[in-house]
Amino acid sequence: MKIVIFSDIHYSDNYKYETEPMKSRKLTMYSEPLVKKLIEKINHEIKPDIVLNLGDLIEDRNDSKKDKENLEYIWNILKQIKVPFYTLLGNHDLKMMKSKREVENILGYKNTTFSIDLKGYHFVFLSPKLENFTISDDGGISRTKNISTEDLKWLKNDLKKNTLPTIICYHYGIAEDDMKGNWWFEKDKEEALLENRNELKEILESDKNIVAVFSGHQHWTKEIEENNIKYFIVGSLVENVNNDGIPDGIFLEVDIKDKNMEIKKRHISM
Repeated sequence: MKIVIFSDIHYSDNYKYETEPMKSRKLTMYSEPLVKKLIEKINHEIKPDIVLNLGDLIEDRNDSKKDKENLEYIWNILKQIKVPFYTLLGNHDLKMMKSKREVENILGYKNTTFSIDLKGYHFVFLSPKLENFTISDDGGISRTKNISTEDLKWLKNDLKKNTLPTIICYHYGIAEDDMKGNWWFEKDKEEALLENRNELKEILESDKNIVAVFSGHQHWTKEIEENNIKYFIVGSLVENVNNDGIPDGIFLEVDIKDKNMEIKKRHISM
């Protein structure tokens, strides 16, 4: 099983720092060309079995109409991936929405919490609960910090029926991380992590088939092992990690045989 995983592409048609990219940590002006280069590499070089995006397809514009237009635009580009491709929802995708259904309709998903079986592996995609209150300026984090009770119950039943090696995917961080040195979250690590993560981890830790958990959101790339579960955080494709105006272009190539994984950090360059 070969998997390509990327995250936090933050597409926007509003290039705020186009002339001064070193002032921005999210180099959104490079999102579309990076995605196109990655798709070319996926389709013609890597040819994986499955491709995953871990959320934040867009950088929200505080305008629901514009956000829907941007989601539809970048989704139509991503649909050019020629192998099975799935995405999670991130906080920026949902920030301006009245319901998750608005985004699910664009993606053509009946539900953004679901699972699939592919080539002897079980993939689980979890979606944030969207709280119904006034939108704030925190990138939508305050609206999307939890998984719903219904989705946790669904997950427990889904894993109980499953016998295959399992990959779990979610946008927010789940493993404990002090966030020291993180540009975005060092001052408030809880904004990087799922609020009701202990409830989720209780379910995951009771299951014997979990191979790995993948998440995005934190805009850095690292591995954490916690209670015998491997958590992999994937950085943002457009993060200005060195403050030099050059996007990180990070994605992972994951090769799995049984429960053994080899993970390669790869970068798309402009």
